[in-house]
Amino acid sequence: MQNIDRIYALSKRNVILRYKNSFAGFLWGFFKPLLYLLIFTVIFKQRSGIDNYVLYATSGLIFWFFFSNSTSQSVSSIIGSAGLLKALNIPSYFFPLSEVLGELFNLLLTLIVFLIIMHWGGLVYDLRLLLIVPCVAMFAIFVYGLNLLLCSMNVFFRDIGIIWGTIQPALFFLTPIAIPETDIPTEYRTIIVNNPIYFFIRLGRGIFYNPEPPSSQLWISCAIIALSMFLVGQFVFNRLKNQFISAI
Repeated sequence: MQNIDRIYALSKRNVILRYKNSFAGFLWGFFKPLLYLLIFTVIFKQRSGIDNYVLYATSGLIFWFFFSNSTSQSVSSIIGSAGLLKALNIPSYFFPLSEVLGELFNLLLTLIVFLIIMHWGGLVYDLRLLLIVPCVAMFAIFVYGLNLLLCSMNVFFRDIGIIWGTIQPALFFLTPIAIPETDIPTEYRTIIVNNPIYFFIRLGRGIFYNPEPPSSQLWISCAIIALSMFLVGQFVFNRLKNQFISAI
């Protein structure tokens, strides 16, 4: 119970610090995808030939920004909390975990706004929308596993944070959000369709946008990807965590 209270306190601190003295508060979490949506609409809408383009693009953007924000903040979570880690007896995994939980809270608020606004974007309100709960849960497990890997390696190789910030824009365009994968040139399609992030984008889009629910094969693929990333991240983190204090 004490650990739960500590994780909650850290997550709450992250959310408060992010929106401290901010007029719009959590709405910034929706404004950023909205800005990208406006750009996509101008550039890609006519060429994509996609019905309900706003719903199509937004259903991918909200998941991308959960991933992007969470990993960007978690990669330096151990280094940034060096003082707390040295002064208090707090398990080091609390810090990347609290970043994911804080972003999950932001995603929840964004989804509420999304569900309201997308009434005018062609969203169909039915029981299938409840599938977003296991979808987000699996994506969060994947992101947490990746965060464990990134933040633990960043303690010893500070270039990891810089490299991650550099490759994220490229990774964004390797995750087709604004256009369908069928519009991707053949020579690049193999790379893109095997991008693990895109599996979760497809899953979320299958819930919000596609007329047919996500296939069982897609669910299984996402579950395997999430579990594999979590196990890899957990393994690397556990191997390195005892050296964190001496390294920072």
